[in-house]
Amino acid sequence: MVTTVTNSRAEEIASSVKDLPSLPAVLQKLIMVLEDLECSAQDIERIVTTDPALTVRILKLANSPLYRGIDEVSTISQAVTRLGFFKLRDVAISVGATETLSQMADEKIQQNYWHHAVYTATCAFVLAKQSGLLIPEETFVTGLLHDIGELVQAAISPEQYARLQKIESHNRLQHEEELFGATHPRIGCMLLKQWELPKRLCDTVRLHHTEQVYLSKREPVISIVALADMLGKVHSLGSEPNCSAKTLFTLVKRAGVKLDQIADVLQQVDDQVADTQKHLEIAGDVAFLTPKSSSQNHKVALVSSNPSLNVWLQQLLSYLGHTTISFQDFLENPHEANLVILDPEEAGPMQMAKIESALEQTKNRLVVLAPETDPLPENLLKLELPQVGLFLTQDEIKRRAKAAK
Repeated sequence: MVTTVTNSRAEEIASSVKDLPSLPAVLQKLIMVLEDLECSAQDIERIVTTDPALTVRILKLANSPLYRGIDEVSTISQAVTRLGFFKLRDVAISVGATETLSQMADEKIQQNYWHHAVYTATCAFVLAKQSGLLIPEETFVTGLLHDIGELVQAAISPEQYARLQKIESHNRLQHEEELFGATHPRIGCMLLKQWELPKRLCDTVRLHHTEQVYLSKREPVISIVALADMLGKVHSLGSEPNCSAKTLFTLVKRAGVKLDQIADVLQQVDDQVADTQKHLEIAGDVAFLTPKSSSQNHKVALVSSNPSLNVWLQQLLSYLGHTTISFQDFLENPHEANLVILDPEEAGPMQMAKIESALEQTKNRLVVLAPETDPLPENLLKLELPQVGLFLTQDEIKRRAKAAK
């Protein structure tokens, strides 16, 4: 019975997707022409300039900090020379998609979607350049459209979508199947296929939550977009399901960056995301970004002997404007810490015996790093400690940090 209902809803979703707006005709023609390797810059300019608004928006994005060179480009022919055919195609898709989707759901949902989409796209682009990927523009357009299926869900079934927002993220994809008959990656792929966008873009949107794909070595674009998607959680953006620390660190490696580069990546994204939003002409502010000047510098002790976990948390805390205290320094002087983060891996009887005194002295400032997939050890559950996740946010730190005594 459940399978029959799910299949019926999937058919309804597929039918509803067919009724959604199409990309502008000029953009569809441009994408088709750009697939022809014999087309010229003049051919492209003749097509684009039939739509003055599209021309202006493409030139704005081509001159944005993401793409610009030494000189500003003022014509589509110059943009082709600067970007090349495939980069121009991805810029045009980005511009056309934002215009087409701009009225698809109510204002609040649109704002949340575009905050996450622009952040993920910009972050994916920065990660791609950091990793040396030769096609960072592909990661940008994929990042921008990776969750387009969520916007479709909100547009065609607002009541079901509202129910979905109340469900914990680690069960989200399963509940999407139950409510809509299909997950948002699959629904997004349906729309992009209907728009006749390149197959590779459709496939990357469909697979961006598939762990065995984004952890593989063969799909660097999907790995980078998946990591960018997760990094948005530092600003409480998106609905990315939880993952284990092991999965996260493998993904960072697959994306071609290093753990000790994360703070720099996050800062570069902050520096560029507002410009990206402006040049795509997407309304709304970027107040979700955390200004360094508004952060109080807390001293945070990391009680963990896991080197990768320590580097990860140090990078996030540094980005958020805080100072870390090492495990050993904390044991010698626990009163220095405004906040103590305990790795549950340190919760075995022998480890706890060694650190019990220090933990007792800081119990009003002690939190446990919540395992993303496994339950906490029994002895930690009994302590009823507050929990924080792998993706620390500024609000969490402000809420948990206490004055050191």
